[in-house]
Amino acid sequence: MRMTLQDIAAAMGASVDQDRQRMVETVRIDSRIVRAGELFFCIVGQKLDGHEFAKQAVDNGACAVVASAPLELPVPVLLVRDTTLALGNLARMWRERACARVIGVSGSAGKTTVKEMLAQVLSEAGTTAKNFRNLNNQIGLPLSILEMSGDEDFWVLELGISRPGDMDELGYILAPDAALLVNIGACHLEGLGSLAGVAAQKSIMLDHVKPGGFACINSDYPLLMEESAKRSLRRVTFSGAGAQADYSCLAQEVGEKGIVYTLRAKGSEVRFNVSANVHVSENVAAVTAMAMELGLSAQVVEAGLAAYSPVAQRFVQSRVGTWIFIDDTYNANPVSMARSINEASRLAKGKRLVLVLADMRELGEESGRAHLELGQLVAASGASHCFFHGKHATDVHAGLAGFDGKFLPVNGPEEVQQTMNALRGESGVMLFKGSRGCKMEQYYSFLERNWA
Repeated sequence: MRMTLQDIAAAMGASVDQDRQRMVETVRIDSRIVRAGELFFCIVGQKLDGHEFAKQAVDNGACAVVASAPLELPVPVLLVRDTTLALGNLARMWRERACARVIGVSGSAGKTTVKEMLAQVLSEAGTTAKNFRNLNNQIGLPLSILEMSGDEDFWVLELGISRPGDMDELGYILAPDAALLVNIGACHLEGLGSLAGVAAQKSIMLDHVKPGGFACINSDYPLLMEESAKRSLRRVTFSGAGAQADYSCLAQEVGEKGIVYTLRAKGSEVRFNVSANVHVSENVAAVTAMAMELGLSAQVVEAGLAAYSPVAQRFVQSRVGTWIFIDDTYNANPVSMARSINEASRLAKGKRLVLVLADMRELGEESGRAHLELGQLVAASGASHCFFHGKHATDVHAGLAGFDGKFLPVNGPEEVQQTMNALRGESGVMLFKGSRGCKMEQYYSFLERNWA
């Protein structure tokens, strides 16, 4: 970002009576990291109120402060009604000034991975910026936008929602030139109500696509197709399951150096030799569809996918002794849990499979059924052990009909280690996954440190 205080005030509907032409390049919401010449926003959160730290921000060099209450400070105070909304309005103005083609990405599972993969592919064709990890809400998205120079060729930004109204707010801020809806699943049902509610709310991003833009929609999800069909913008379809679509993944094979995908792209067949980290066909179809619709060739898409490295805590594979440990601990919902267990089972073919799992949260009234179905998935996975951390262990156990392995509720990683000590000399695959609040990365790090 590079804007004057006067332009910043205008974007937010505020006024400034001094230093109007002062140029600002950085916005902060954490007073501890403010440096000279930066703009500080007093964000009001659930636990902390940024107004209480405004003086510290000024002491650290803030040139101005955005606040929703009067403050006595030796720098300009730009008064707004709501600092979070003002942050979004400022980001929208910067987006309008940028030269980049802006792509919005959303979905219930894998959207961060798809965003990272797409950014890697687009970087083969031009300068590309993206939001860091999953800074994708009403604070993270505008902060990400304001970090960008505006001179990039592409912006790839993910949008995460958990309640009605979120996508309208985020879509307004981003105003994408193209939208990518990766999938839908039973995620954030406490706020979104049902799978139909998820589809309806995700599809609202399409209402904010700029005139002349387009959307890439996963045709494997009928509710998503139904909702997107209510919009008049150009739609491009893709499928990770080989279904009829503009872009469809037909086959996935393990190659000598990675994975070989065969896709049908606009009627022609293409083959990609890519990194072994690119293991979800749905993601490959999504990225291929968006990249080629933006004008990239199949060769450029292949080069980008071949160079992709996974994001931390998202199905990252590590060799630990004779075992493969899979750190997929960032989050979990029914879609991502099924995908990860199936992929871990594929990797473990001929070896022992151990699942270290935890609750899937924010599923509302669907929690019991979802965890029972998780038990059914575990039973079909071929796992020899399933360790489960959380209050839904009974529900998972109820779905284990026909399971030949051992199901063990646990309260800490030491219990997993104690059971697995005798099996360290074997070869196997161990998957760690659960919702963010379960902190399954603690299980992963403990077992990794103490396995040798």
